[in-house]
Amino acid sequence: MTINPRDYDLNELREMARKRDDVDRDDPRSENLEKPYLRGVPDTYAAEFVVFEWLEFLLMHAGYQGAAEALQYYESIDWITEDVAGQLNDYLLGIDENGSSEGSDLDVDDHMLSLVYVAKLTGMQ
Repeated sequence: MTINPRDYDLNELREMARKRDDVDRDDPRSENLEKPYLRGVPDTYAAEFVVFEWLEFLLMHAGYQGAAEALQYYESIDWITEDVAGQLNDYLLGIDENGSSEGSDLDVDDHMLSLVYVAKLTGMQ
């Protein structure tokens, strides 16, 4: 099951993202939650579906330039690695531009949803 932003209100999305920061660092299960969160794109059909859903979301809200800048930003704050950013940019280039926006700035809620996508992909590894 993938994340559909229409299924959540903004407070639920914010809560999901905040829970990532409330992890007990001494818990061995939280070992893989250190930054960068996403160290590689899982090699499954389900993960690829989530990647395309996320990138289409970014394209619809920010256009190609904004989506590419968002990925660069996520790399700079260690949500994703340089390799993951490169893979995602390659995917981005392969998506048809129909349905993408002219481009506008992403807001905090858009970035919170991106963090949920990062968490979803991290959980699929």
